[in-house]
Amino acid sequence: MKKLHLIINFYKSFAFASFAITMSCMYFPYQYGIGTFSQLFWFKLVTLGMIYYLNNSFKRNEFYYYRNLGVSKKLLWSSTLTFDMILFLTFFYLILKYK
Repeated sequence: MKKLHLIINFYKSFAFASFAITMSCMYFPYQYGIGTFSQLFWFKLVTLGMIYYLNNSFKRNEFYYYRNLGVSKKLLWSSTLTFDMILFLTFFYLILKYK
C-alpha cells in the first residue's frame, strides 16, 4: 500500500496536464468516429513522451525521495504511463460506445 500511495503521489504531479490532453483528444472520436484513433494514439504517446522528458528534467532531484522510500524510477514511470494509456483507451472506447 505504501508503494501505491507513492505512485499516486508521483502521478499527481502531472495528472492535470495528462488528463486535460486526454479529454481534449476525446472531442475528435465523438465528432469523427473511429478513424481518428491512430492519429490520437500517436499524439497521446508523443505528449506522454514530452511529459516524461519534462518531469525528468525539472524534477530530477525528486526521484531521490522515491528511491529512498523503495520505489524505483522505472516503477514510477511504467505504472503511471500505463495507467494513463489505459485511461485514454477506456475513454476512447466509452466515447465510441455511447455516441
